[in-house]
Amino acid sequence: MELMSTNAKGKNVRGKKLLLYGTCVEETPQFLDKFEGYTKLYFCPEKEHINMAFYKLMSMMAVAKELVVLTKDGSPHCVQMHYIAEEVLKYSAVKFPLRHFVIINGEIVEIDGQDVKLSRYLSKIRKMRLSKLGSH
Repeated sequence: MELMSTNAKGKNVRGKKLLLYGTCVEETPQFLDKFEGYTKLYFCPEKEHINMAFYKLMSMMAVAKELVVLTKDGSPHCVQMHYIAEEVLKYSAVKFPLRHFVIINGEIVEIDGQDVKLSRYLSKIRKMRLSKLGSH
């Protein structure tokens, strides 16, 4: 189902586990099959602004019970879906389970939420990289 056209408080959301995935993941449907029992919602940040998804998810997560984000790794557009999910959790009155996954080299890899948060701060990544180089 398309995220933006799904009823935020409807039967497919209320009390359900949600999988938010980038539209391009549909090219490899075997990864979607791993999330049986989830309401699968697709979104394309190249087509619509992520602020639209943010507000939609804020409404949904007031009644849903879990959120998982799945994207292809390396996409400068889809990585934003991980960022907004973290923002929804941060500002939501309801603290729900949130997990992040990326598809890379034919595998699905879980990413820690702290890594998602860190990836937003290029100066922190630079500092970490430089300190690691200096320790060798």
